[in-house]
Amino acid sequence: MSEPIKLFIGTSSNGEDNMIEAAYEYSLKKNTKHELDIVWMQQTADKKNYWHGWNSKRWSTPFSGFRWGIPQYCDFKGRAIYTDCDMINLRDIADLWNLDIPDDKWMLARDGVRFGGKEFCVILFDNAKFEDKLAHPIEWKHIEYAHQHYMQLFIDRGIVGDLDSRWNCHDGDGINIEDIWHLHYTNMATQPWRPEWYVGEQLDHPRYDLVKLFWDTCEEARDHGYIPRERKTGDDKFIYNFIGK
Repeated sequence: MSEPIKLFIGTSSNGEDNMIEAAYEYSLKKNTKHELDIVWMQQTADKKNYWHGWNSKRWSTPFSGFRWGIPQYCDFKGRAIYTDCDMINLRDIADLWNLDIPDDKWMLARDGVRFGGKEFCVILFDNAKFEDKLAHPIEWKHIEYAHQHYMQLFIDRGIVGDLDSRWNCHDGDGINIEDIWHLHYTNMATQPWRPEWYVGEQLDHPRYDLVKLFWDTCEEARDHGYIPRERKTGDDKFIYNFIGK
């Protein structure tokens, strides 16, 4: 593999997820020998930034709709992986990058019970297939329900291929930790780092082994120089406008 793996990670703007960001990036680089080209997608007040000015009112996270802007960001070339930030990688991400995408599919995502039967928190994109078939984000990023519209549109068109659920393993999915490839702390109520932007109830995570994995990975990441970024405070903080639960 000569080209770097393009990885887009949705995260918060003010450092509320800084602990899992550092742990996640460390886990990704620990488990691969391939170069990673990581883009952290976050809301910003910088008008020159690609991720500025999106209508997030109906988003459940500070970054929900950004994933649909990835093919255009890549100029409709090559591949790209999207993930949320609330993850720990346990298998070489190159194995996901190199998966076959059928000719009649634009992307791969796991099956699930939400969002019309697909879970879009880990996606492998074939960017070229989106060109001239998807309105550019500059045309729709101000629309309140654009995120929900595109999720349903892609499912209805049958252009989402199947991804092994172990690449988006929801809070363990009841399987042994040794069998998880890519762990997703998907229930925001039980995330060990308690992101401040989440306004719902706070609960203990049901699996101690996965909580321990998070804290152990945080410690290991710090030992290897992956220091959580500083949180924004005062006037520097970005003011969110989204559901947050």
